[in-house]
Amino acid sequence: MRVCTWNILLGLRLGKILEVIHEHADFHGVDLLALQEASVHYGRPDAETIAHALGEASGFEYEWFQAAAQKFRGREQANAIIWRRGMFTHEPAVVSLSHLPGLRLKRIERTLLRAIPPQRRIAIRAESEAMRVYVMHLDVIGFAHKHEQFKAIVSDMSERPAVPLTVVAGDLNTFGPPRLQLWRRIRATAHAAGLVELTRSLRRTHLMGQKLDAIYVAGEIGDAHRAWTLSVRASDHLPVFADLA
Repeated sequence: MRVCTWNILLGLRLGKILEVIHEHADFHGVDLLALQEASVHYGRPDAETIAHALGEASGFEYEWFQAAAQKFRGREQANAIIWRRGMFTHEPAVVSLSHLPGLRLKRIERTLLRAIPPQRRIAIRAESEAMRVYVMHLDVIGFAHKHEQFKAIVSDMSERPAVPLTVVAGDLNTFGPPRLQLWRRIRATAHAAGLVELTRSLRRTHLMGQKLDAIYVAGEIGDAHRAWTLSVRASDHLPVFADLA
């Protein structure tokens, strides 16, 4: 199975994104595409437009779901999921990553979060009896805040019926050195939940040289898996891929 996650920067270069999908074979075998910062162009959700392009490029049929998290500079900012038809049996749902109960922040982090307009973050959950997928987009500001948002996804996982395979993919906004102690909390939480980061070997998923995006899996996976990025300039993020048995 091939998974891709991509923050498409509000679809500001949607034409280039569609061009990349048609021209690069990496997309032609995609089973699951997780999108962050999708929007609406010409009255049509970006996920619908991209699903159609994937179908044209690969010959497969795709379904899609898009949910708006907030308005950003007058544009809809949404998470979305696109999947090969028949993968899921339930309508995707939205998991809130805002207004987290019991959130405790240090004074400096509270000050930073108050200095910017409130951000509403969500994850999308899609599932069947065989697998469950979360598309996440964590906050830009705040170390502990991001960790609590990730823990909210893990908590939702633990409350759902067990499935053979779980995929958690998206933009963690983990700016800074990859070995930063505060990012280790996210890795530790993932490990405790049985999640393996398929993208751990990647060092850059953003044009600024940062590693912000990741794909985690838990459950029945083999040893034959790999992860890579595609060096294209259709967004400030690179599309991140993982193949797993």
